[in-house]
Amino acid sequence: MKVAHLCTSALSHKILVDKLALLRKKGYDIHLVSSEEGYDPNLVDKYGFELRFVHMNRPIKPLDDLRSIFRVAKVLKQEQYDIVHTHTAKAGVVGRIAARLARVPVVIHTTHGLPFYEGQSRLKNRLFCLLEKVGAAFGHAIASQNREDIAKIREYAPRATVYYEGNGVDLEALDAKRAAITPDMLSELRRQWSIRPDQKVMLMGARFEPVKDHFFLLEGLKRLKQLGQTDYVCVLAGKGELEDEVRSRIKEYGLEAQVRLIGHTREIYSWIELADVIVLSSEKEGIPRIVMEAMTYSKPVVASDVIGTRETVINERNGLLVPYKDADALAGALNKVLSDGEYAHRLGLEGRRMVEQEFTEELVVERIHAYYGELIEKLGLTEKAKHLQSVAVDTGYAERSNSA
Repeated sequence: MKVAHLCTSALSHKILVDKLALLRKKGYDIHLVSSEEGYDPNLVDKYGFELRFVHMNRPIKPLDDLRSIFRVAKVLKQEQYDIVHTHTAKAGVVGRIAARLARVPVVIHTTHGLPFYEGQSRLKNRLFCLLEKVGAAFGHAIASQNREDIAKIREYAPRATVYYEGNGVDLEALDAKRAAITPDMLSELRRQWSIRPDQKVMLMGARFEPVKDHFFLLEGLKRLKQLGQTDYVCVLAGKGELEDEVRSRIKEYGLEAQVRLIGHTREIYSWIELADVIVLSSEKEGIPRIVMEAMTYSKPVVASDVIGTRETVINERNGLLVPYKDADALAGALNKVLSDGEYAHRLGLEGRRMVEQEFTEELVVERIHAYYGELIEKLGLTEKAKHLQSVAVDTGYAERSNSA
């Protein structure tokens, strides 16, 4: 089975490669198709996936997007894929149209959080919803990483087969990375970023883009300072178009002593291990990987109570959820976790237990493998379906609509 996993830019490879490595063990020939933007050979080369780079823009540019459709279709036709599986919103439209032009037998899209949501401008909301409808018309099925989005998918794509895919982490790999982190490595991070040994550390790992809403976090930190809690360091890991504005807001709020911007880092797991609490202030998520990684490392989470995030964080079980944009509630939750080490420890332990039971890559891969087999059989590729279904494991993968 030859399968193309298609995303808009190579920046998204990092959220796919662990899952695809496990999927390859099921017998699939996995290719990654994307633009070259953000390509990290150190990340991808060790997995040995075939790569096909095709120019695609992340912003909407109609003429260039049309050209991208034909570029992608040419590659897909040349490679003769059995399945094209798209990821990210733009690639979900470009890739599904291109796949049908190339007569790919099975075309499926995974939503990592729908691009339209409450709080957007009416114009953006309608445009993104329309684009999702267009993409759905060219695909055979849609998989969702969270359960809440399934009802919305069925509204805009009533004829599509819909699956629950979920999201997960590779526990074995993360545990190995954790075991390799030494006290000296953590001490060096503290020294490098001027964090005293006795200071608490909070971490937010996210791109500086509107949906992650670093400004909500900074407003919470401003209120936290007003509560008298200043003996901590908040580390912001990531890059993005709002970085300069975030820096200005930090200065405006007088938080220079508390906040560190460290950019992109390959030491994110060392930072997670160093952190006392992981924070996520997003307006919405698919299923946030940074939260699952924090839970794997037994770290408590403080996050906004929004779609996607609340599927991984259960309030006062493995973390604290606060109403989105309620800066006082965010400050109170952070203060509680920073001030009560025993409480924070209990939350972290429960988070680890939840990951082991609900959020592993193995569970996700079994769901994908099962719905691939079902779609292939349904679409008439019976010989290949026989092999797939013979080794498929029923893990409750299907949240299907009644219509095909």
